[in-house]
Amino acid sequence: MQHVKIGFIPSHRESFGDDWAARMRARCVEQFKRVPGLDLVVPDESLTRRGLVYSLEEGERARDLFLREQVAGVIVGGMTFGHETSAVGVVVAGLPHGTPVLQFATKAAPMSESGMRPSDSWCGQFAITSALRRRAIRFQHIPTCFPEEPVFAREAARFVRACAAVQGFRGARLGQIGARPEEFESVWWDEASLQKSFNQTVVPVDLAEMFARMEAVGSEAKETQDLMEEMSTGVDIGAIPRQCLSNLARAEIALRQLAREKHLVGMGVNCWTQVQQRFGICVCSVLGRLTDSGLMASCETDIYGAATMWAAYLASLGQVAPHFIDWTELHPEQENVFLAWHCGNAPPSLCGTGCMPRFLPQPFVPPDPSWGTLHMRLRLGPVTCARLVEYDGHFSMFIGQGEVCDTGPETHGTYGWVRVDDVLEWERVMVEKGIIHHGVLIHDPEVGPALESFCEFLGIEVIRAGSSQRRLA
Repeated sequence: MQHVKIGFIPSHRESFGDDWAARMRARCVEQFKRVPGLDLVVPDESLTRRGLVYSLEEGERARDLFLREQVAGVIVGGMTFGHETSAVGVVVAGLPHGTPVLQFATKAAPMSESGMRPSDSWCGQFAITSALRRRAIRFQHIPTCFPEEPVFAREAARFVRACAAVQGFRGARLGQIGARPEEFESVWWDEASLQKSFNQTVVPVDLAEMFARMEAVGSEAKETQDLMEEMSTGVDIGAIPRQCLSNLARAEIALRQLAREKHLVGMGVNCWTQVQQRFGICVCSVLGRLTDSGLMASCETDIYGAATMWAAYLASLGQVAPHFIDWTELHPEQENVFLAWHCGNAPPSLCGTGCMPRFLPQPFVPPDPSWGTLHMRLRLGPVTCARLVEYDGHFSMFIGQGEVCDTGPETHGTYGWVRVDDVLEWERVMVEKGIIHHGVLIHDPEVGPALESFCEFLGIEVIRAGSSQRRLA
């Protein structure tokens, strides 16, 4: 599991209850430590008095700690009324621009017999949120609660996932392996917009270089033979010719070499028709294996598709491999069910219970047969679907929730029938917002809320079908 460093500012104002503030800090820290993937960075008593932040000097120490630790996000918590000048003006404003921020206030402390209130945290949070807004700092908000309440852990976990996605998405390097298909203008991308919005780089690689690397690896080389054996493990190889299996292994070796040398986190690969004509294979199964290993690989040179896969994978904390799909067809009989499919590129780890992936020839692309697609049904369960698009420099992401259900009919390739609340509402929104025929499916329902937060922190428009997403405060 990927772990993310998150800074915590336990904000306190000196005129309120020191003991209560220290107890609330300890309770918050205890709950944060239980959140999956969260590596907490918080000032302790050696840095600030009682580990709280309620002066400019303490704010400077907390800020410097967070800068040293290179936190991916910061949580501002009002232990009492809080102190916006140190928490926001010194700490948050002193972090790199665009650092994600989560804000909350703790519930009130018991009043003393004399009627004195040691907290007033609900009131103080409005000063803190005003300070954030005044500085145009994007932030999200946990409703006022005690840290032991379920909403606290739920929203903290969502924030951690979003921070993981923001941190990994910024500055990512994506490989363009070959030109896009001539007749698929829908997978067009704008490298300048990726650079400007996310500091991303698209690294162009001609298919000739990939082919040269494949040919430089001998069919009988130990590396090729070992990978062929690995590719055959847990897979029904059927009637695939041994030379085709060798060519698939050499294609995977070549793509992994390119990823290592060019520091790529993902790639969009031109998968037809040159590779079929030159080597008699389809690289679909290779792309699925790459994705399973954490290197995102989309079909048909879809760079925004690879970027969507990378964001979804990061939001799962690196725990679940996504599947690059077509939104293919509505179910012939059942309402609100669509086919999530592609030729044979799903990560093998997504194979359903009682199903073994098997190699089949590609039925669409000549020459026939071209081997290398996998045939398998996806495992059942809740999923998040997503797609990043861009028009005129404006990025938006469609996010939907559904469930891979146990229904037929069977088809070729890698696929699952996905049930959603209102598939025609999905259709309406996707058509209106220009969502293309490619999407991403990931077997993790918590990725959806995390991607919403990820988008909001990066200024990406969130597109939801039939439900309203939470907005940045």
